[in-house]
Amino acid sequence: MKKIITLFLALVLISFNNYATDGNKKGNENILLSKYSLSNSKSFNSYDTEYDLALMNLQLDVMGFLMFGPQVSLDFQFANMIAVGPYIRWNYAGLLYQGVITDWFYESTLVSPASYGIGVQAKALIPIGSGMNRPYFGVSYERFKGEESYDPGGTEGKHIWEYKSNIILVNMGYRMITSSSFNLSLGLSLGVSSETENLDYYEFDESNVDHNILYSRFIGMLQIGLGWQLGR
Repeated sequence: MKKIITLFLALVLISFNNYATDGNKKGNENILLSKYSLSNSKSFNSYDTEYDLALMNLQLDVMGFLMFGPQVSLDFQFANMIAVGPYIRWNYAGLLYQGVITDWFYESTLVSPASYGIGVQAKALIPIGSGMNRPYFGVSYERFKGEESYDPGGTEGKHIWEYKSNIILVNMGYRMITSSSFNLSLGLSLGVSSETENLDYYEFDESNVDHNILYSRFIGMLQIGLGWQLGR
């Protein structure tokens, strides 16, 4: 009888030990599943940062006053790293543009205030760490229209040149996001400007228009952008 009771107790202890071991295994499995779910959740939200991009960003390129004209852009931002939007550049207000047209202000050529470019740009702003520091790269397409004139003093009036160009640029740089809406960008743009129209005529004789040879030119410019994020 004692042997039977001893055998029974041994079987109970073995069963209890197996149950405890299984419970520990299941507990460990639940912990592992929780860790995996948390890790997977973090991975899914990997684009969320402390300094997220807002809905829009309004930016002024102040370096343009020394280059080919100041540029105002409005980017629509999504996925916390993609920005797409239109811009306008006023070439007339650019020192370098004025200098090139007038042979560095030696000639008496006048640049028309109606010299400008309208474009669209897309760029990826890569978040690093908290998202405050963002190197970026992108492309832009611009349609440019320019006009210049020279007055030779004759009866035909001013000699006028009009030209249009397609401009494709590759953009790269760095943007710093702040805790406020303000942000600062430093950039470099390189590309090609290809003329689609180049005409010259006299002010009082527009019937005699010359169609000049169309040229393509390499262009490059530095940019310093002051930006303000709008919306959340």
